[in-house]
Parts: sequence; C-alpha cells; structure tokens
Amino acid sequence: MLYLLVQVNESIKCVISERVVSIEAIDNKFSDLFDAITLGQYNDREVKVFIRQEKSENWREVDNGLKGDLKILEVLGFLRVKFCFVESNLNTQDIPIPTQNRESAFSILMQNSRKLLLPQRITEYNNCDRLYNEIIELLQDLKVGWMGGVHDTIGKIFVNRIKDAIWYIDPHHSTLNARSCHLPILFTQLKTYQDGDTYNQYYHSGHHKKIQLSQHKLLQLSSSLGLSISQPWASNDIWNQVVPAILSLIGILEKYVQYLNEATIIMTKHHHCDESARGPENNCIMYRTAACKRDNLKDKYKQLNNLLFEKQVYEHVNIQQYLPNDVMKRYRFIKELQLMFPIGIYRYHQGSHLGTINFVWKIPEAEEFNDEQNETLKARMLARIHEGLPHYFTRQMQKNVLNKKVTPAVLRMLHFDLTGNAAVSSNSISREVEERLRLMLTLADPTIISDLRTNNGFDGTKFNIFWDETEAYFNEQNLLAVDERRHETILYMPLALSVRDLREIIMEKLYIIHGNPLPFTIHIPSEEWIRLQFCPTNAIATRSIHHTGRFNVKFKVQGQLLRKNSDDAHYCAALFRYLREFCIKYHQWTCLISADDKHKVPIGEDVAVSTGVRNRRSMVDQNSTLAAADHDFTKLSLTPSVTFFISIPEDIFGSFYDGQVFVSYKDTTFEPSSAIRHSTEFLNALNIQYEHQVTPPILCLYTDGGPDHRCNYGSVQIALIALFLQGDFDMLIAVRTAPNHSWTNPAERIMSILNLGLQGVALKRNQMSPESEALFETANTLDDIRKKAQEFNELNSELIESIANIQDMLNNRTERLVLKDKKFKCHGSASEETITKLFEKSIFVIDPTLKIDETTQSQIRRHSALIEFMDTHCHARAYSFQIKKCNNPTCPYCKPIRLPSQEFHDLSFLPDPIPSQENTDHYAAFQSVYGTETTEEYRPTYMQSQANAEPIPKSILV
Repeated sequence: MLYLLVQVNESIKCVISERVVSIEAIDNKFSDLFDAITLGQYNDREVKVFIRQEKSENWREVDNGLKGDLKILEVLGFLRVKFCFVESNLNTQDIPIPTQNRESAFSILMQNSRKLLLPQRITEYNNCDRLYNEIIELLQDLKVGWMGGVHDTIGKIFVNRIKDAIWYIDPHHSTLNARSCHLPILFTQLKTYQDGDTYNQYYHSGHHKKIQLSQHKLLQLSSSLGLSISQPWASNDIWNQVVPAILSLIGILEKYVQYLNEATIIMTKHHHCDESARGPENNCIMYRTAACKRDNLKDKYKQLNNLLFEKQVYEHVNIQQYLPNDVMKRYRFIKELQLMFPIGIYRYHQGSHLGTINFVWKIPEAEEFNDEQNETLKARMLARIHEGLPHYFTRQMQKNVLNKKVTPAVLRMLHFDLTGNAAVSSNSISREVEERLRLMLTLADPTIISDLRTNNGFDGTKFNIFWDETEAYFNEQNLLAVDERRHETILYMPLALSVRDLREIIMEKLYIIHGNPLPFTIHIPSEEWIRLQFCPTNAIATRSIHHTGRFNVKFKVQGQLLRKNSDDAHYCAALFRYLREFCIKYHQWTCLISADDKHKVPIGEDVAVSTGVRNRRSMVDQNSTLAAADHDFTKLSLTPSVTFFISIPEDIFGSFYDGQVFVSYKDTTFEPSSAIRHSTEFLNALNIQYEHQVTPPILCLYTDGGPDHRCNYGSVQIALIALFLQGDFDMLIAVRTAPNHSWTNPAERIMSILNLGLQGVALKRNQMSPESEALFETANTLDDIRKKAQEFNELNSELIESIANIQDMLNNRTERLVLKDKKFKCHGSASEETITKLFEKSIFVIDPTLKIDETTQSQIRRHSALIEFMDTHCHARAYSFQIKKCNNPTCPYCKPIRLPSQEFHDLSFLPDPIPSQENTDHYAAFQSVYGTETTEEYRPTYMQSQANAEPIPKSILV
C-alpha cells in the first residue's frame, strides 16, 4: 500500500491542493491515481506526471505519463506526485480552423456557469473530515450541485451544517430511536453507515465526560439547516430528494428538543415538590385471580404454586425472582398468572426504568368482604407491603429536612402538631417547654418573647453614669430617625459619625457636669463595649449574640430621608388605583401620562459646576482628570421635565412602569414651570408619540401636588381645559398625589435613570458680549435677570444662546438612556408664542376676555361663560379635575365625540373613593362604585374640617 502526497496543477494554478491518497502499487498506473483524486472530472485533458521524494527537490517528469506504473514510486521511494494539465498550443498555419466553427469565449463561460458543481473534498485527518467527504459523495451520486460558482460558499456552508448535525447525533442514535426519532433514510446510505460503522467513535472510546444531547445545541443545528434550505437554490427540482431528507432531519431534532423541554418541566416540578412523584396511594393496583385445575397449571408456575401452597392465607410473597428477564415474557407471565388456588396480586409501578414490584398471596376459597377476620388480615398485609416499598424523596423534601435551623424542642412540638402524635413527653420540663411554644405560636404576639441578649455582659454598675448620660443625650436631642421602611420600632442615630465620636460627645457632657478631670467614681467604657450596647445591624447574624441591646438604636448608613405622612395618603392611593383600573377598562381608547419635574441642574459661569448628581465611576482619558467646582452657588440652571407615556397593562396586577419617556430641559430663568406650559408640552409630546397614529380620545394625567399641577388651582384648571379643547379629547382626567407623597408618582422612578445621564457632568455657559456680561454681573436673582432682560433684549437672546450648547449636550446624553429597551426621547420646551397660541385658540372660544396671567380662582369667578362651562363639563375635586364632552349638538364648545356611541354612553367620571361595606378600613372596589354618583365626603381632611366646623351646642355652655 502506497501513501502519497498528490496535487493537480494547471500551469501555475493549483486545481486540487496537496492531499494524502492511499493506493495499491500492484496492477495500478498513474492514470488510476489521477482518476482517484479527480473523480474522473478531467479525463478529456492531456496530463503530464511529475514525481519527487522531498519537498526541497526538483520535480522529475515520468516519461510514460499516465501510463506509467506506480511500482516506480515504490522502487525509488518517491512520495510526492504532481499532475499538470498540458495547454494545447496548436499552430493555426498547420491546422486551419474555420472562424465560423470556432466556439466563442462567451459560450464557453456560459456553459461553465451552468455546470453543477460541488465543494472540493478535503484531506481526511479524522472521521469528521471523512463524514464531510462522504456527504459530498452522496450528493454527487444524487447528481445535485450549485451553479454560478456558489458551491464554494453557500454549498460548503450547507455541507458543513449537515456534517455538524450528523456528527453531533452520531453517538446518540439509540437514544433518538427510543423516542421514534430515526435518522432519515437518505443519510443511512452514507458509506460508513453502510459498512455498519459510526463516525464519532471517540465519544465512546475516549476517556472523557460523556456529554448528553443539549436542547440549545439541537435548536441551533436545526435552525441552521432550516436557514440553508430556505434559500432560493433549494426550490430547484434537482434537490427534490435532498430537501425532504433535510426537513425530516430538522423534524427529529425539533421533536427531541420538545421532549427534552417537557422532561425538564416535569423534573423541575418534581424537584420542587413537597411530595414524592410516585406513591402506593396513586400508583398501585390490586386484583384477584381465580383458581385453575391441576391439569391446566403451566410448568412455569409450578415452583411459585408450591411455595404459596405452604404459606398461610394473606401471607404475601415477592415474585421478582420468578420473573423472566425478557420484557415481553415477564409481561405474559404476570398477565397469565393462575395457580391451583385463588390468589391476590398487588402491583406497584415505580416509574421510569425501575419497573414494577409484584406481590402475590393466597386467599380463602370464598373471600367475603364482610368477613371481619379476612379484612383485618388483608389490612395488616397491605401495611407490611407499604412499609417495605422503596421511598423516593424529592430534592425539596430533602431540603425541608436537612435545612432546618430549629431546636429539638420546636421540632418535637411541630411533629406532635403535624402528625397528631398523642404520646406524652418523656419529662415534665419538656412538656412545659412544648406548652409554652404552642402558646407563643397560638398568640402570635412577639412582645411575650424576651430578648436574652440583655443579660450579656456583667450586672455591675461601673458604667451606669456614662450609660445614663448617653440615654439622656438621645432623649434630649430628638435626633433619632425611624427605620427607612417604617416597619420596625428600632431607631437610627444620624448625628454621631462613629462610636469614637459618640464617646467624645458624652465625655464632653460629663466634663461640663463633673469637671475635668472626672472623679475616680466615673468610669468611661471602651469603644467596643459602647458599640455592643446598641442593637445589631443584622439581628439573625451570629455576631449579634454579643450585643446587649441596652439602647434601642442602630448605627447605620442612612438610606433615605423620612417621608412626612398625610392624612389623605390612603384616600389618594385608592383614587390612583381607581385611575389605573379606569385606564385598564378603556385601555384601547386611553393615553395615560405621568409627569414630574426633576431638581434643577446648575450651570456654572467662570468654572464648570457639577450637576449635583452623586457620581459613579466614569471613563476618562488616562492622562486627564475628571474634576468640577465644589461650590453650588449659580445664577443659571435647567429644569428637566419628564413626561412618561405609560403602557397600560392588561390587568391591575401588571406593571405601570413601562412605556415611552420624553424629557425636556427648560431654562429656569425664562421658561419657568407653569400649568399652561405643561399643557403645551403635553400636546407637543402627544403629537410626537402619536405621529403615525390617531390620538386616543381619553387622556389621563397623574402628577404630584406642586403649584403647577395642583388640581384646585385656577391656573391648573384653565390649562387643563385648554389642553382638553385643543386636543379634542372626549374626556380628560387629571389626578395628583397626596401632599408629601410625590414618591408614589411613576415618573419619580424615571429620575434614577435620568441621573445616569447627568452623573459625571460639569456644566459651564458660554461667554457673552462684554456689555451683556456687565449687565449679568449686576443681577443677583432670577427676578433681577428677568427685569434686565426685559430692558435689554440683547441680554435675553445672548443668555439663551450661551446655554444652548449645554441643552444640546444633555439632550444627546439623555437620548442614550433606555427604559425596558425603549430609548428616551427629548423635545424642546414650549415657547411663549406656542403657549399664547394654545391659550387663545382654546380658552378664547369660551371667553375671549380672560387673560393668561389672570387665572386665580377669584379672577375666574368674574367670567360667567367660563363658570358655566366648568359647571356643565367639569368635575372638580381636591385631588382630581375631570372634563368630559356633553355630546350636545348645540354646544358651541364641544366637537363631535370620537368614541363609539355606546362606549361614550357608558363613560362616567372617575368616582370618589368610598368605604367598603364589608370592611370600613378599606375603600370599595372600583367595579362596585364606577358609574354611581359619589362625593368626597369620605376624604379624611374634609371630614376633619367638617368636625372642626361644628358649633358647640349651647346646652353644654356654662
């Protein structure tokens, strides 16, 4: 056998790269070697043969060419062979060829482009390469291929994807066959499979971890194959034999993926279950079999018959040792089981591959169910059988037993309660402990438990003076803050910087009282002993056992400031829930907006000033320094306004913190926040949000209780009416938060994301002209700046221009922020011209005499037309303001309704929260009060004001 390195060249071009070929030297010529490497594709070409021994030597031509005997190589010891195509150089003068019979170059190119070609074979270094080549041979036998030169790109990718799929499942054919996932017949014709061999032999023979079929990998392989056959070339008729086989291969891969997914779900459920997956109560069957005659007893049952004949009635026997090994024979053995006397059979199906446990026993000739003795014997027998059955515990059951950190007394008491064990405790002490534990669990009162950590340390009075002074310091300063979540009674001390600092504070107080130095009777404890007098940070940690808990105080980093409570907090929470349920009810017709202003962003003048956002680590140049001025006195600033278009969920339990966010940076000096400005910006944001859609006919707003959003302010009501008329809404509902409860506004959650765009930023305005700088230097307040700007128009325009680049920069940074895969959008603030235009086009329709700066409640009362509109179209409350079209054709203000007639007929104002009839501590559900007439008589602050306004009866005056 010769092992040669063979290549095929045409001039200097390599047609077939060098590869290893094995061939017999006897009775073979160079032509046989040439056919083996070219597969007969170049039989019509003239070929020269060259050989050499080493790569560094020159090629030596073989005189006989393809007719030469391969024995030459064996004799000379040459291992390298090169076949070169000979170019035909015919002399046109010797052999004249008519021009009309000569084939044109274009025809030759067209013929070559229509040839079906396959990817070239590769050198076989391993079985994976052999699989690749055999797939090409299979495709060649089917006479398929690619035209246009794509066989080395698309074709090679397709063959590689088939190779990867077959190689991956090659070691797992038995596993797939067990699930009826058989390899397509086309691929069973591969040469290796025809020889009864496999490709991935290393999987079974190698000493490595045997990786099972992966759901992710199978999906990846099937999707890659599907991507290939979805290309246009696969629709050609020549692929009619291949494409169905590929679809079948994809089908078996996806079928097994589905099985793996279902098995994973079932196993996960079993792992987290507190009960065994299988048990005798659900997975056993029991039946009786009549006796047979002696002549009918089969030979295979004689041994079992003799054994049971000597047993007592209801004495069970496990027949596992009598069962055949073959599955079908075992099945028939049990199905046809019949002995010379009646027997009972008990079968317990363990599941999986564990098989079935089978018991048989002898029963009386005439078993009667009312026979008390027989029933007792049967019950005892079943109890013994169940006791001997194997028990399989799930992972959760094991965790429930192993991961318990409770005392034996608690475990014993729980065991008594759960199992109903009536046994008496072994001694009186254990009985008393168990009774106390049962009493504690029944009362569920934590105050009856005493913290034994107060007994830590010694009972001496050595440091009592110091402790008394510390306690007095806590009481007199009133410096304690409650827990940040307000669910505990432990207090926190926000003043003392450390234990050392507290120790020095108390010592200074003692010096003032007793003088310095202190008397020898006053002792000062160490810092560590002072620290152990406080409550531990983590009460369940092991180190907490060393704390005494003398002071009900913790040292802790402050997480957030205290929130001032409001009497109407519960009322406003119910109102906000009503608003959300209203939006869900009319979700296809409703737009829900949450809006809020962030704290001002300062702008430096001579130096860059930080935005005030707590910085995180930022990426800067290696040789640069990230720095900003540390003072916070600035004249100019920007006010970020957030408009949050909330995606309304399908039910009340869905998230209301998803949607599109709009941000605008307003110049605090010339663009102060006002109700009419917010309405104008709402309208601009609506036009952007619904640029390619129809604006919903119902608009709901939820804001905080600032002066630019307070619903009972005249300016806010006028601005909402202008938004309602200009936007042509069928209904507008504006709700605000309770006082000091702006944190309930969903827009507040956007602020933390907005901080990411502002962190690590220092701002500085551009320089203005010397005249404007001199004027600006003399103005110290916003009012001064506005007055100067009114007197000198150039100062106004130059100030706006000096911060324009800052607004652009912040817009660019903000638009890089994302809320649940939706990027923030920025829009410009409303100009004075736009605000005036909105006011005139809407409010002037009702009353043209109303001025934009005269919108207080007392000023509004002077305009009768406006009051009439509010009485007939509006619904005003302390925490809400609603406007609805009257649907009156003669109404001069309302346009035709946009909702369907039936929907508008069912549309009602948002109800006021009223107490529930079942539980007066809670408010009634939205469904029970929507569409009914309600008032805000149950608002807590209103009820308090009414109670305070009641006159004192004259009968009690003395």
